[in-house]
Amino acid sequence: MFRKLRGIFGGGQDVPAGGESFGLSSLDAGEKQKIGTEDDPMRGYEAAVERHEEAMRAEQGGDPERARGLYEQSVAERFVGSHPYEMLATLHERSRSYPDALRVRESYKALAKSGRMPRGAQSSADRKLPEFEARMRRYRRLLEEDQTRKQG
Repeated sequence: MFRKLRGIFGGGQDVPAGGESFGLSSLDAGEKQKIGTEDDPMRGYEAAVERHEEAMRAEQGGDPERARGLYEQSVAERFVGSHPYEMLATLHERSRSYPDALRVRESYKALAKSGRMPRGAQSSADRKLPEFEARMRRYRRLLEEDQTRKQG
């Protein structure tokens, strides 16, 4: 992952199968202008990845509340990868907090539809959106069933 990032930002000559380069030359002018600015979607990426690793350790160590807090920070920062959204939604789902799980999945869908993501992350998001949308439908159904039980 970091090798690919170094390639994007000029730190290496990684060329994946198929010969496509991920160097700066593969970025369009708009993407190049964002590098290092507030609008840079990769800003804080390495720190966020470290935070995700810490969240996974917290969860494995029996502290899902700490993991939730760490993942929530990435969601609030609109991290461009799906990992924190998937993990946070799963943690909420395990605790049957379907409104929160739905909120997290909707947040990722909004990010994926925003046009803010780098090309590779956007491609991944496009592939993952059907699964996110299926989960969102499931959460809505569960919430409706819960509402019906409460009324009846």
